[in-house]
Amino acid sequence: MANIPAIVRSFGSTYLLIFLLSTFGFAQNIYIEKKFQFLSFEKIPTWVGVAANWEKASPSIHLYDGSRYKGHAEYISKGLQTGISFQQFKDQVRNPQTRKYMPFFLFDLRGMNIQLGGTNYNWALRMEDYRYLDNPQQMQETCLRLLNTVAQYINQQAGGRSKGILILPTYEKATPNTSIAPAINQRGYPNLTLGQLASKAGGKKIEVLNAGTAFGYLRYVSKNNTEFQPSPQDILIYEELPQRVPPVGGIITLQPQTPLSHINLLAKNRGTINLYVTDLKSLLHADELINKLVKIGCSERKVFISEASMEEAKAFWAKRVVKVAIPQPKLSVSSIVDLNMTNTQQGIPFVGAKAANYALIRQSLPAYVRQGYAIPFTHYFTTIKNCGADKLIQALASQKLQRNDRNAFLKKIRETILAASIDKSLLLEVNTLISQKFNNAKIRLRSSTNCEDLPEFNGAGLYESKGFKKADGDEVLERKILQVYASLWSPLAYEEREYYFIDHAKVGMAILINQAFPDEYANGVALSMVEKENISIYINSQFGENAVTNPENGQIPESIIFPNGLKDNYNVRTRSNIHDVFAQPFLKHHLSVLKKAALEIHYLLTQRAEKREDTSFGIDIEFKLMEEAGQHKLYIKQARLLQVILPSH
Repeated sequence: MANIPAIVRSFGSTYLLIFLLSTFGFAQNIYIEKKFQFLSFEKIPTWVGVAANWEKASPSIHLYDGSRYKGHAEYISKGLQTGISFQQFKDQVRNPQTRKYMPFFLFDLRGMNIQLGGTNYNWALRMEDYRYLDNPQQMQETCLRLLNTVAQYINQQAGGRSKGILILPTYEKATPNTSIAPAINQRGYPNLTLGQLASKAGGKKIEVLNAGTAFGYLRYVSKNNTEFQPSPQDILIYEELPQRVPPVGGIITLQPQTPLSHINLLAKNRGTINLYVTDLKSLLHADELINKLVKIGCSERKVFISEASMEEAKAFWAKRVVKVAIPQPKLSVSSIVDLNMTNTQQGIPFVGAKAANYALIRQSLPAYVRQGYAIPFTHYFTTIKNCGADKLIQALASQKLQRNDRNAFLKKIRETILAASIDKSLLLEVNTLISQKFNNAKIRLRSSTNCEDLPEFNGAGLYESKGFKKADGDEVLERKILQVYASLWSPLAYEEREYYFIDHAKVGMAILINQAFPDEYANGVALSMVEKENISIYINSQFGENAVTNPENGQIPESIIFPNGLKDNYNVRTRSNIHDVFAQPFLKHHLSVLKKAALEIHYLLTQRAEKREDTSFGIDIEFKLMEEAGQHKLYIKQARLLQVILPSH
């Protein structure tokens, strides 16, 4: 005890122990007793944690109960009783000059025998990405300091000396990411991606999210390849999970996916195979067949890949041609349409499919669907005519341009629309609506076209939506309406319509207006699937505003399935690696309400869909869970038909 200060020695060993425990923040023996853990990837016990007092020489480590606190910010505010706001929390996390806290996730690898370079590792750490402002050198030092602080904490609790593994995303905009890996390795800490960690922990090496057969040229898309433009005859291997995939022959990702992500829902809608593999070695012969014409077949139990002939590929492609006819817009309505009452003007030809579906579910489930209104197609067509964009659209349709030339033409169309003017009477009508119907709350201006949310054409995520507050003024309102209009002519949207032979001359944009959902408790997606006359309900949800449809940085949503939607039995397939949602007992009632609402919407929308022999129709619902007056409240944000092309082999 020679190195212990005299003031501590004088209190004896008991007080010395209390001093040490309080210094490193582990008085509750959380690490030893494995308290407050949840499962990541259905395999790895995990804690959510934070290093506090970062500005001091010895930060303290806190592993806390993720089911009790909404997230890092709430724990610091309520658990540590600082009372800071979320904005203050971000200010005290992002900036290295004012940093007081460092959030992280700690993976417990004890008993998993995970070895790297002959060394066994008992823990791994992933920093929560809050878009840090550190430069690369600062980020390296921040990571190392956190790793060393956590190592010291674990060594004090469990005894001995240990070093962990740093988990780094490959996404180049994430902070930190794999760009700092060499420097971290040199300082004695190995690194893995989340996918590699899941694989080493015994997770699936191959997960088929949408089964079927595909023919195409096997292409490898590296994370830094932003120039590659795929064709429908390509099967893509994505090193990094994309936000959206254009029409292609097949999708393979080297990063984990979620079953209800936009990518997988589009794959189901298009009849495109979609699978995740931990690495190319898991897919036998794939590395030998890059840039060759191949056939891939996959089911839930097996995946095979082989070289294919052009003859059989052409025969397969010919059978997959689908032509979609969209409704002709009607321009006889110019006033904003009320979606809260039965009205013939609420149909797709007047206000688009998203608004028409919203009106339908609002009238059937008014307790769970907020009031809504729609700007009809008339204003879009008036706007493009007045600014001359209609002539550009006609010229584009009359020419057979190569992709680069076409994209330049589309850019010109968007720029022309963005420079246009909106009728002042419409701006006045929207502002009056906000005052009289939304009590001046923030609204969402959401795309509602005649070429999305259709039985045979999903179009999820193709077009933009914008938020607006009345205090921002008419100039901002005009700009945001024009941004929604212009999104109709993005290269991605155009190519998706082109793939289905949609008549671009008929394409129009209406706008659905409803109240925004700020600071939601949770959000998610519910999906109905018909399987041999049985309707099952799948629910993916995530805490706060963290995305379910396009999760970032290895975030895993909560996944629940009702095998039979008519019954109350359900299975929790995965737990969120951020925070439980419906897996919390006190939200069981809301889970039941959501399941019943999904079933009712399923019957409501699918009864209008035309059946094809190779197609099954379900519904795709987006929902929000809000906290209002101390109570949780479920809201349906939107619902669309999901045409699922059945697997062919």
